[in-house]
Amino acid sequence: MTGDPDEEAGYQYTLVVGPDTPDRAWIEGTLMRGGLEVAASTHEALDAMPDIVPPHLAVLDDSSDREGRMADFRGLRSHPALAGVPVVVLAYDADIESFSQAVSRGAAAYLVKPVSAEELVAVAHKLSGWLRSNDRTEKRRRLRRPLLMKVDVDLRARKVRVPGQIVDVSGGGCRVELTEPLDGGDLVRVILHGAEDSTHMALGAEVRWARQAADGTWVAGLRFTGTTALLASKVLGFVHTGLT
Repeated sequence: MTGDPDEEAGYQYTLVVGPDTPDRAWIEGTLMRGGLEVAASTHEALDAMPDIVPPHLAVLDDSSDREGRMADFRGLRSHPALAGVPVVVLAYDADIESFSQAVSRGAAAYLVKPVSAEELVAVAHKLSGWLRSNDRTEKRRRLRRPLLMKVDVDLRARKVRVPGQIVDVSGGGCRVELTEPLDGGDLVRVILHGAEDSTHMALGAEVRWARQAADGTWVAGLRFTGTTALLASKVLGFVHTGLT
């Protein structure tokens, strides 16, 4: 995995980090069967290789307690080759505290084991695509970070609730994917879900723009309103800037 990142820019792979266990082997095999290039490493081996080619996605496979997991996560985020790389955390803890702690510290997704092969592959492709579709040096991208989180969006005017997913966040807003369209100017409530259920936390927002993607999914940019923006920045792991 060593070499000049510029020379090997075409090498797009997912890095799985964790102890050499059957869990890690299953993750590696599942991602490879899902069409992804995969490399794997223990934490100790990764620390000894500061000049690896940057991956497009890192998966932290961790079965330690919450404090140990966050220590491993911080170590991963501080690796020189992983700056700006989305990190998926896999753990057995389904409690809201573990989920919230990972997300608020920058995890791009938190999945509870055992996770289905379909979900793992879908998340990996989604997050790999997020980085590939954005220039690492582009200023606008640096004001956002990828985050996959299930949500319900309450459309106040129509009094309906639509399931969806946050796909990235900024200091003042987020981008969501939905099965139904929103209109610019709509006022909505975004109800966040944890690893397995609703957190019962609602964030007020205004729809800034909306469009339909090629696959038929509706995408909308939301700006958090009022004091919600301060809460959202803390909960979603982003310093508030007022930008969306």
